[in-house]
Amino acid sequence: MPSPTPIKIGIAGLGAGAMNMIPELHAHPYAVIAAAADLRAHALDRFRSDFGKPAFASVEEMCAKADIDVVYVMTPDAAHAEHAIVAAEHGKHVMLDKPMGQTLDECDRVIEAAERNGVHVLVGHTQSLDPPVLKMAQIAASGRIGKPVMLHTMLYSDWVYRPRTPEELMQDRGGSIIRRQGPIQVDILRMIGGGRLRSVRAAASIADPDRAIDGAYTAFLAFEEGHSATMVYDGYAHFDSSELTYGFTMGGMPYDPAAHAATRARSAGFADRAAEEAFKESTRYGGSQRRPIERTPHAEARQPFFGLTLVSCEHGAMRQTPAGVAIYGDHGIEEVALPDHARRYTAVEVDEMHRAITTGSPLRVHDARWGKATQEVVLAIIASSAQGREVYLEHQVPYTGMEVD
Repeated sequence: MPSPTPIKIGIAGLGAGAMNMIPELHAHPYAVIAAAADLRAHALDRFRSDFGKPAFASVEEMCAKADIDVVYVMTPDAAHAEHAIVAAEHGKHVMLDKPMGQTLDECDRVIEAAERNGVHVLVGHTQSLDPPVLKMAQIAASGRIGKPVMLHTMLYSDWVYRPRTPEELMQDRGGSIIRRQGPIQVDILRMIGGGRLRSVRAAASIADPDRAIDGAYTAFLAFEEGHSATMVYDGYAHFDSSELTYGFTMGGMPYDPAAHAATRARSAGFADRAAEEAFKESTRYGGSQRRPIERTPHAEARQPFFGLTLVSCEHGAMRQTPAGVAIYGDHGIEEVALPDHARRYTAVEVDEMHRAITTGSPLRVHDARWGKATQEVVLAIIASSAQGREVYLEHQVPYTGMEVD
């Protein structure tokens, strides 16, 4: 049985992503936020004020000096592999925001450092670890409604028009919606479909020349076992798939069409890129908006949806519901209720890392080799779109899974 002793976590990177994660991490009984690292002095000052814990100007200094067990890497995408390796070289376990690395070579370097130093690497911060998705993967693997035949996941959002830094509006410097959002959809499909994809055929689009990053894509994925999947993402803010998922957004908030439209209008209303970057800075940890570090009430009650995922099997189909999973079987509809349906992926990540550390057992989900396999698919989507051809995969691993009550 896992020990109730909390694991001590150091946060690398106090950006906008960290602000989405900190309330869940702060509320978790098996985690203690014990340190942080960031380049911005005002963010470090606020961290010291909020948590009374040490804060550092570099990830390496935090790893060398802080009393921590795990480094949660939330730095910009280009630094993910570097900081995961720094943590591993200091003997720290790693919870790593997707993508694992920008190239497969970077992924290999993370794997080598982790295995050589005997530490766990969990590649997460992905809604594929929300309990209803985990449950659908469990049902698919059990054969309860037969083998998977066809999977589909889709998300329409305002992603392109959310406040961005200049680097985030450069296709090759972190702006790609495929690199930043694709891993989530790939994880969802790989988990439910069994993990081992054979090939990818995809197309991406840039629809707004003022924001010259790919903002929409469609991909067809073929699994080794013969079943298939499609994944669709449109981030151009004309439609929101929350209308199809019981009116709840990704964060569990009720869908508001006016607010959705305002996101697009606001991005066009910035005087220049500097003004947009200044607004984004206000949303980061330590920024002027001062978002709370406590969980908000809606997080306790609402099922988060990363778009709509439908799974067809030999003897039925299934999808998420606000309270769990609905199975459409040969003999009617069955509602599978999940008591913890509204828990977010950060809590599941902590559960899994805590269990692995305190029991000395391997991670059951999203370890480093899984993270590399997912990034291989993401890079294949980019290559397929650019080259207009099917891309075959070489580094896929099966989904071993975890049970969800």
